[in-house]
Amino acid sequence: MSSIAPFINLRTSGLGHQLLADPVPELSWEFATGAEAPDRGVVEVYQAGASVPIWQGTWRLGALPTVRYEGPPLERSAAYTWRVGATVRDTQVWSEAASFETHPGPLHELAEWIGLRVTEPADAPTPVQYLRRTFDLEAAPVRARLYASARGWYGVAVNGGDVTGVRITPRFTAYDQRFEYEGYDVTDELVAGSNTIGIELAEGRYRGRNSAFGQRNTYGEQLAAIAYLLMEFESGRREIITTDAAWEGGYGPRRFADPMEGATIDARIPGAQFTTGASLTDARPVVVFPHGTERVDAARSEPVVVADVLEPARVTTIDDRTVVDFGQNLVGVVRLTVAGPAGATLAVHHSELVDKAGRVRTDYLLGDGVLPPSVPAIDRYVLAGGGSEIFEPRYTMRGFRYIEIEGASRVELERIEALVLQADLRYDGEFSSSDSGLNQLHDNIVWSMRGNFTDVPTDCPTRERSGWTGDAQVFAPAATHLADVSLFLRDWLRDVVLQQGEDGALRDVVPRDSSPGPELSQLAELMDGKGSAGWADAITMVPWTLYQRYGSTEVLAENWDAMVAWVQFCLRRAADRHPSRTGDPLPHERYVVDTGFHWGEWLEPGNEFDGPEALQMILNLANNPDAEVATAYFAHSARLVAEAAAVLGKTQSAQEYAELHEQIRAAYQAEFLDADGMPRTVTQAKLVRPLTFGLIPEHARQRVADRLADLVVANGTRLATGFLSTGYLLPALSAGGHDDLALDLLLQEEQPSWLGQVAQGATTMLESWNGAGSQNHYALGAVARWMYENLAGLRAAAPGWQQIEIRPVLTHRLEHVQGQTMTPFGPVSSAWRRSESGWDLEVTVPAGAEARIRLDGANMLEDGTRIAVLPSGTSTWRVRSAPADTL
Repeated sequence: MSSIAPFINLRTSGLGHQLLADPVPELSWEFATGAEAPDRGVVEVYQAGASVPIWQGTWRLGALPTVRYEGPPLERSAAYTWRVGATVRDTQVWSEAASFETHPGPLHELAEWIGLRVTEPADAPTPVQYLRRTFDLEAAPVRARLYASARGWYGVAVNGGDVTGVRITPRFTAYDQRFEYEGYDVTDELVAGSNTIGIELAEGRYRGRNSAFGQRNTYGEQLAAIAYLLMEFESGRREIITTDAAWEGGYGPRRFADPMEGATIDARIPGAQFTTGASLTDARPVVVFPHGTERVDAARSEPVVVADVLEPARVTTIDDRTVVDFGQNLVGVVRLTVAGPAGATLAVHHSELVDKAGRVRTDYLLGDGVLPPSVPAIDRYVLAGGGSEIFEPRYTMRGFRYIEIEGASRVELERIEALVLQADLRYDGEFSSSDSGLNQLHDNIVWSMRGNFTDVPTDCPTRERSGWTGDAQVFAPAATHLADVSLFLRDWLRDVVLQQGEDGALRDVVPRDSSPGPELSQLAELMDGKGSAGWADAITMVPWTLYQRYGSTEVLAENWDAMVAWVQFCLRRAADRHPSRTGDPLPHERYVVDTGFHWGEWLEPGNEFDGPEALQMILNLANNPDAEVATAYFAHSARLVAEAAAVLGKTQSAQEYAELHEQIRAAYQAEFLDADGMPRTVTQAKLVRPLTFGLIPEHARQRVADRLADLVVANGTRLATGFLSTGYLLPALSAGGHDDLALDLLLQEEQPSWLGQVAQGATTMLESWNGAGSQNHYALGAVARWMYENLAGLRAAAPGWQQIEIRPVLTHRLEHVQGQTMTPFGPVSSAWRRSESGWDLEVTVPAGAEARIRLDGANMLEDGTRIAVLPSGTSTWRVRSAPADTL
């Protein structure tokens, strides 16, 4: 081992260099692969440029590689550096220094909301506003930071220079209660003399169309921006510019921009409004809007940025229209470089599918008897003429693989690019195998996650774009293998908590987006914060998943009150009795949830809700709720609250909710199991759920697991689970000793199946097994968890991966499998390859974590053991071939 500094990827409050650090930041790092991990060390924090630390903390090996700053109060909007060090082989070694800046505090206390008064009707779009402020500086600043947010979506320019680029900001939050602001380094853009700050202000999710119902004005009709510019000069003097009445506003070439409908740009209108000295169309003083009750705090998660640029895979001409296939279903916008006469107009239509003639399709999103037709995503561009022009839509995004360009025959298309928009997460998960279908499935899952983990975890990027709690709940365990989602999901959970009802019920969609119109008032009544089982349980399940994967108890503490309130709501609801029950209540019925609206095992094969009867079928769910689903999730959430209480040191609560869980578990068994412990209703979902949630008596678990295997085989080795249970199906089979059948099911290509989607050419996960509806829904990609934890064998045996178990499913069906996932300590990977005598296994373990191999069945290591302690770094192992009657 070398004595080089083993510390890498230093992060402040979960991010690299940032301008919005918390005044009490969390400082974390990883250990370099193969480096020697010291037993203990120190962390030092410095004011920028200082040589003496203002605080020194300590850490020890065996705990998570993170410390919370406990030094003197940090100044607002101040710069700091920090480093981590230790003694390695009698030599003091240090990491490279990391830098951060603290945020300036709540923006609503520092600046005013400004904008132009929107005069369009509430159901009509409004043009993009151009707001600007010109000011003089005696000298160029040595440090300048601009902090901004908006009631809408915004972009910033300084002296004509684009500061924000193509991005979606602010992120979608509970706008009636909070906004987030971002920080930007604009030091190089400011000069001595005259300067101009410009803000483009579009409707965004605040006023623009939202959700499958496409209503406007979800949070308000008036757009507004808020900004704070802090400048420091060589003399030490500070100067501040904020949004106030001194600004002016007008309009420009961006005539329209809506999150769903698209954008319209008329390049004939001058576009240099933010260059000092340029004129502003229809210039007028801005309106200063009053502050509401909502806060404007520093963003605590990754922004939505352009993460990739794709070139066309295929370009064809059909009926004077240019059709482009990017070869990948994605989320973003299309940038065109074109040349043509002034006034020539292009319309760019987007879709995930094309018809038999090769034209883009929108009919698959035209409503299903429940939803109104989806808003078409069309960008329009009017050329200025006179040479090459770049058409770059902003303040909109959509899912698409194909575009159809109308009007292309009048212009020269010099370049066509797809800009991929996604939250700027670290996608560190890797999976590969000898089966190309599995590799494509993994790619599809990742692309679906990239497209739906944007400003919130959405269900799909086309029809709805809503923060469905159920989707986030079922996919969260898989998501943690693919990327670092700790900050992203913790930030979303803040809105889940904020929009929780006083009675403890939770919304199915967070943040709240547009509601159905009057014609769907019954559905609106059902969906409006009534707490659907499996959806609302995200408030217990997602925090617990984040604790298990990342090890921080803070996520449990942040959500504790909401978790308890939800379980208490379920307890009160269980006291209600379904009207169909007659006679005196049995004692166990006190804990059976058989009232309320529940989506249930949504989209089970053969039970898809399509066609004109779909609305009535959904309404019937309220009259005939699936009590098994609701009671199972009630039990599961009670257990998670009990376990969270134990972690947080809440001994009395831990005992109280453990007892409640046992009462619900007994009620579940009395109501839904027969005397032998077998579910009375025998479907794949009805067996998977109680097996997963520990609701089957121990004496019956193997028999129920075997019955599940029989159902799968009898169904032609095809799944029959829906939304809630699909992610648990393969783990339930494996836990019951049916690894071989789980793998057969994963490799199945006949529909319904995962590889059936791949076989039909999908490049993202589809919403339903029959291929109807959205072509980009990540929920069914929850199977990635089994691919990482079982096929590759990467399992966290203790919270935060402090203990790691390598337990792969070794099979002769595949030549090789490799997986890697990120832990708080660094990457852990496992790769196995079939050999003549068995398998060769290579494992890389990060320093600081304890790890061991654990083999199942007849497989064993060369020394005849099935368990071995792993050293940090990379090691190789030989596994003996199992007898022929095993995998």
